[in-house]
Amino acid sequence: MGRIAILGGTGPEGLGLGLRFAMIGEEIVLGSRQAPRAADAARRAQERLRVVNCTTPIHGEENQAAVRGADLVVIATPFAGVRELLPPLAEMLAGLVVLDVVNPLIRVDKQFTIERVPEGSAGEAIQALLPRSAVVSAFKTESAESLNAIERPGAGDIVVCSDHSEARTRIMALAERIPRYRAVDAGPLINARSLEAITALLLNINRRHRTVTSIQILGLQK
Repeated sequence: MGRIAILGGTGPEGLGLGLRFAMIGEEIVLGSRQAPRAADAARRAQERLRVVNCTTPIHGEENQAAVRGADLVVIATPFAGVRELLPPLAEMLAGLVVLDVVNPLIRVDKQFTIERVPEGSAGEAIQALLPRSAVVSAFKTESAESLNAIERPGAGDIVVCSDHSEARTRIMALAERIPRYRAVDAGPLINARSLEAITALLLNINRRHRTVTSIQILGLQK
């Protein structure tokens, strides 16, 4: 069992990932700018886990306190906040694997699309902000609604990309410990650009068909 800090852990995506990781035995710390908010989210998450007979601890802390002692850090904040959040934490995150689940989404004519990011993608922007960390983009196409529905197993493929092969392998192994998920190695971090665009497409499909979708990559021998 490791210790995973989730920055943005009080939001629906971060909280859903925290619940799923707790269910496979990982100790979770939910980070927030406000410690009381993080503590309250952790208390509610622990109550939800008891319903599915999971006793793995979840704690809540202010962001800097959450990072201390973590083996893995997840960035699950809105993209608009990463350039303010991450630079003060860069030294603390040096040498760590950082899992990026951020999508730079905007709305244009009632449709989701991807904001133009100078670095190319949210994943690449986060890597630029954390040059001494190994950033891995993954879980971007998994909806918060599905992640939080812990009474049901997840389903689909988790596409994983990073410029750091060992970190990519580590996140793939973590994803595949969650029942019914398959990790797909998508190579270097530049492919986060395509991954984030797929997320926008899925959200538009969800809205049009009033459902929750994910992806599966066909043709792989695995």
